[in-house]
Amino acid sequence: MPFLNPYPTGNWMYFRFILVLLVTIESLNLFKNFFIDKKLSKFTTNIFTIFLSFYLLFMGLESFFMFFPLSHGSHETLASKLWTAKYWHPINSLGFRDVEPGNSDSVILFVGDSFTEGDGLENPDDRFSNIVGNELRNKNLKYRSVNIGKDGLDTRDEYEEMINFIAKTKIQPKKIILQYYGNDIEQVAARNGIEFKSFTPYAEIPLGFLRRIIKGSYFLDFIYWMLPKSYDVPYTVFLTQAYKNNDVFSKHKKDLNLFIDYANENSLQLIVVILPLLRDLELSNSLYIDDLVTFFSKNGIGNINVSQLTKDMPVKDRVVNFTDDHASKKVNRIVAQEIFKKLKLTN
Repeated sequence: MPFLNPYPTGNWMYFRFILVLLVTIESLNLFKNFFIDKKLSKFTTNIFTIFLSFYLLFMGLESFFMFFPLSHGSHETLASKLWTAKYWHPINSLGFRDVEPGNSDSVILFVGDSFTEGDGLENPDDRFSNIVGNELRNKNLKYRSVNIGKDGLDTRDEYEEMINFIAKTKIQPKKIILQYYGNDIEQVAARNGIEFKSFTPYAEIPLGFLRRIIKGSYFLDFIYWMLPKSYDVPYTVFLTQAYKNNDVFSKHKKDLNLFIDYANENSLQLIVVILPLLRDLELSNSLYIDDLVTFFSKNGIGNINVSQLTKDMPVKDRVVNFTDDHASKKVNRIVAQEIFKKLKLTN
């Protein structure tokens, strides 16, 4: 049942809040009965008053963080679960964070991962796909945008997702906007012996009961995820190994060629949005962006180098928040403007 969930969301949060409030009130009553009314020694009363103060502070912080939704790149935090419950809508019948695709002869299909899906953005209208779609409507153009972005997909997954979508809906897009991010090479690298080993959340906490307490407390869980995490190999080192391996990168480009071939075979316009690691543009440029810009340009594919567009922007303006490295509303607006410039539209 929802109220038994260790981290309830939605209206069940109020039930949990009432429980916390009742426990706090009862704790105050117990303190009064045992330490005030019985008139224990001043020293004993002072010691327990200090403990009570910390206890009340903790309960106050716990109550606050129970209603503090904040997206996080890992989706593991309790704050991110609150965020998802509050903002992750609409979800259509196909499982995408978008309205129903409907029937249209002039669809611009947005394909990608969590950046296309709009992770970290409270309002889907702040995504570049929706901004482009709204601009199309404002200009009374016949095209409409459809978003099939999904968290965790790599390039091959995105291609298969697109083909499945077209088969299910019978919607043949007129244009495809493919979003690319640095982690799209992960699965190709893993299949070729270069695998990123992430840490197991909470595993480094030595005692089982402590793990349960931290995982069940909104405040303690927030603190836990603010602390630095250790990896066997830093993610940037893994990406360097993957992109600098010519065999891996060549196989990855074959996956990208699936989109290029599909666009050519069906006479579609393909535009690729190349997103950098938004906290490290220089590394992104050297690892994959410069190479991919050249690759797509040689194949006659329009592309948008987001690293170049955001180079003068402070990091805090590029990302949605300090715990989530997805693209901010400002970056999404810039990307949408560039997409609109490159779209070849006819009424």
